[in-house]
Amino acid sequence: MVSLPNFICVGAPKTGTSALHEDMAVHPDIFLPKVKETHFFRLAFDGLPWNGPGTPPPMDVDSLQKYQALFANAKTEQAIGEICPSYFADPRTPDHIYNTLGRIKIIIVLRDPAARAFSQFLHARLIGCEPEPSFLKAIALEPERKSAQWGEFWSYLGQSHYAPVLDRYFSTFGRKNVLVLRHEHYVNKRQDSLRDVYNFIGVTPDIAQQQGVPKRQVNVSGIPRNRTAAFAFQHIEKMAAISRDVVPRPIRQKVRSLLDRSLEKATLLQEERHYILSRLSNDVAQVETLTGWDLSNWKVPVE
Repeated sequence: MVSLPNFICVGAPKTGTSALHEDMAVHPDIFLPKVKETHFFRLAFDGLPWNGPGTPPPMDVDSLQKYQALFANAKTEQAIGEICPSYFADPRTPDHIYNTLGRIKIIIVLRDPAARAFSQFLHARLIGCEPEPSFLKAIALEPERKSAQWGEFWSYLGQSHYAPVLDRYFSTFGRKNVLVLRHEHYVNKRQDSLRDVYNFIGVTPDIAQQQGVPKRQVNVSGIPRNRTAAFAFQHIEKMAAISRDVVPRPIRQKVRSLLDRSLEKATLLQEERHYILSRLSNDVAQVETLTGWDLSNWKVPVE
């Protein structure tokens, strides 16, 4: 009998879920599929809209049979799961997960909403899916793009509305079955965050003591310094899918690190940050209530 997940990290996008995947993958009591983002609970039920520019990521796990196959190699691991940020935004997804897997454990990672939205925009630019060079202009185009069914991949401001997502997952799975992590805490206190994750999904937390600062950053966003790097990033999803089963993981990681070093860091302007946070002030207040966090640094400073 094939085991199915007893936990899922549903995002949010650009909150460090790729790094979390790499951290969790080394734990001997955790099984994760080779494919980080299966998109199953979108594709098999409602589809995953992609009408905007650029090449969509590999999306072929569209049946329960294909989904089960991803976990066929799970053996004695206590925690079996997946990490997929496309499960974050659509209001129908929590019910699809619950109706298929029952009341499993859900992990959600939240990041400063302006920084998260900007990072998502940079990622879309990097892989050739965002034609608009202005961050705020792309934000202004979101309603128009939503009407054209571009999908939430281009919903930079939209996916920084966290409160409705928390409310849906809390209501569906029960508050005690949902762990909400703060991205800043994961970055600055990695071992503590990993202990929280491991305790939550029921595996020994001691492995976290060995997991300090990572050897490399993963899924970095920025601006390519040259045309070769720009071309590589625009085709990176396709190259990753082709190389996954034929190129050893250490070599893939080394190539990706070289590409990441070809990026120049982009800076979120203060006026852009203030604009985004002013649009999200009500949502941030609701997140404070739902989590009990002090989110003063997610708010526009009072002058």
